[in-house]
Amino acid sequence: MFFWEAARRAGVEFHRAGQGYRLSTQSIINALAGLSPDTDKATLMTAVDDAVDGIVKELKANAGGKVQPDVVQATQTTLTFLEACGQLKDPEFTQRARIRASELLEAFDKVSGEDSDGDAPRRKKRRKKRPAGADAKPAGAAKGKAAKGKPAAKPGAAAKPAKPEKPWEDTPFTEAFTEQICKYLRKRAMLWYVPQHTLTPTPFPLSTRFGDNLVTAIKEHFMHRFFTNRRIMVLGDELKARNFEEAAFREIFDKPKKQNPVRSMWEDGLGDIERLLTSDKPPPQKSAKTKVTTKKTGGFLGFFQKEEKVVEREAVADTSDLDHAKGFWNILAGPEVTYSPPKMEDFIFLKSLFEYYPEQVDEEQQAVKQMLQQEYGSNQAREGAARDHLNDLIKDTAPCSGELTALWAYLSAKDAFGYNVFKSFTSSHGTNAEQRRRALPYFLRWIPDFTEQEAPSRL
Repeated sequence: MFFWEAARRAGVEFHRAGQGYRLSTQSIINALAGLSPDTDKATLMTAVDDAVDGIVKELKANAGGKVQPDVVQATQTTLTFLEACGQLKDPEFTQRARIRASELLEAFDKVSGEDSDGDAPRRKKRRKKRPAGADAKPAGAAKGKAAKGKPAAKPGAAAKPAKPEKPWEDTPFTEAFTEQICKYLRKRAMLWYVPQHTLTPTPFPLSTRFGDNLVTAIKEHFMHRFFTNRRIMVLGDELKARNFEEAAFREIFDKPKKQNPVRSMWEDGLGDIERLLTSDKPPPQKSAKTKVTTKKTGGFLGFFQKEEKVVEREAVADTSDLDHAKGFWNILAGPEVTYSPPKMEDFIFLKSLFEYYPEQVDEEQQAVKQMLQQEYGSNQAREGAARDHLNDLIKDTAPCSGELTALWAYLSAKDAFGYNVFKSFTSSHGTNAEQRRRALPYFLRWIPDFTEQEAPSRL
């Protein structure tokens, strides 16, 4: 059996590497490079033994000092030769090569230690596992000193968790946009605010705290939807010419839906949040997460079986959108709120904020209040005029707007919105309590239904 074909690829390099070596290492290299195609197994094994023995002898002669470059190179080329020969299917030779390679590396490690230069045979050193609970040193910090550019931490000071980085860069546009969209939406959520009333807890559309929480929820859990969208970011160039004036933003926010990317993103984003909070489906899969395992790996010729850490990646659930959805809703309706919180069915109210125009809503409120006062006080209005106007508002205006105007009128015009008006208004939406509750979910959520009672006292 001949072994030339397996070792042929390394022979030329061995011959080149041998040029310039001292006699001992030169002869070793020449012996390997000079193997002919008709070399038999016994001769090849002898050449391997001579090479390893010669290099080990050279290494021992350099004990206590720096390993000479020629010896380093001879070690490297011999190991490479053994690796090439490892492709052969001969158990006896493979075992022999394994033993000799192990002896060679052991001798080299004993002599070289940490003083070998960068040309030494590459052999991964296993890092010592850090004891559990040991404190890691800050990257780039000298012992007993703070890292460059950072003040040293005070003893006993608790480390603050790092805030997640924003997926966008803060600019004059993003800052102005955030301020204006929050102001715009809060104002519309508060159009039915009543300063003084007797309802406890306060219905969320009547609570200034709800308006504040809405702003917080938008800033923390919704703005990323705007600033990772190209259509929103291109608005920066358009608005820069007007120095990010409030009026410029309002003109964009007030545009019809088809021409208003901000409105589209708001409504679509709330739809996504609602689906995430109510869906039983598991979150979609994202790329992967890292999992560290160990497996047996070989060094030269697979001679040195050892455990190495292997990084594996496996698909995991992408919970980022779900986390934002939960955070958004917890701010608005979590256990810590002091007002009567919104329900899942109130997403329709949030989605409709762009449809609520302050001037229009104010005009509707004042018209209803005037009709009630005329009908109740001076009898200048026909009976049922206020009821009919409220029903028209519920039917013809944006979702929830007409009904919230009825709630506002009930609380703002207590004397005029009496039992007869109440009964006339509620009974026109159903003949029983269940029908009326379905037709007037906002009004009758917070106002007791005394439609079928005898002239009860007002709240």
